[in-house]
Amino acid sequence: MKIVRGIVNVVTALMLALTFVGAGLAVCMAPPVTHGLSWVFAADRVSPFDRNQLASVADATRDYSFGSHDLLKLYQAIYDVDMEYRDSVGYSAASSTGVGFPKIDQVSDRTSVAQLRNAFQGASEQYCFSQATVSHLDDCYALVSRALPVFIAAAILALAGLVFTGVTGKRRRVGAVLLGAGLFVVVAFVAMAIFALIDFNAFFRMFHQLFFSQGNWEFPYDSLLICALPEAFWASMGFVWFVVALVLSVVSALVGRKLALRR
Repeated sequence: MKIVRGIVNVVTALMLALTFVGAGLAVCMAPPVTHGLSWVFAADRVSPFDRNQLASVADATRDYSFGSHDLLKLYQAIYDVDMEYRDSVGYSAASSTGVGFPKIDQVSDRTSVAQLRNAFQGASEQYCFSQATVSHLDDCYALVSRALPVFIAAAILALAGLVFTGVTGKRRRVGAVLLGAGLFVVVAFVAMAIFALIDFNAFFRMFHQLFFSQGNWEFPYDSLLICALPEAFWASMGFVWFVVALVLSVVSALVGRKLALRR
């Protein structure tokens, strides 16, 4: 029985640590976080669109990648900012001086994915998403779709393990589990944070090479995707993830230490 309790304690601590990481990811995927960070860091200096338009594209990108995965809504958001831009500079300026401007004048039905896709086909990535961009977002959706059930299962197993430990063991055992889970995440995230602070580009590249080995994650610096979600956006998103997971882990470690030392 002692061996079983030990195994359960270790598994519970690991599942709890994974739950803290998942909680940080959930906060990052919240719509207000994406919108706010995109509005602050949008690269409107190199984009034909202003930061409000770029933030609306970021919202649609988040929803397509981590939410409804509705291609029509994504295309409509891009079509709308293209229309706003064309109306602000004039049709002739957008079509003639705006090299590679989408053929949005050919769209007669805004609810047709085929028409919107055809309008964006061959256009500059400054104004729309290429098929390679959409393919990358599909990969993001697939990755998160696989990860979320893992985080949910981890949370359920962590809760069950804590209940089992509390019923079969003592308060100090529960404290040891909470302390172990908290310390594990703190050490892991601090190590990653140091790496990111030293060379964020290398960290960002390693992350994408790990999860997107097919390589379709590099885009022009002035593309619509990068302008709406620039490097500073992702650095700030990582910081939010780090803070949420770290706060949960520190609280867990402090509570666990208190319980573990209590006689």
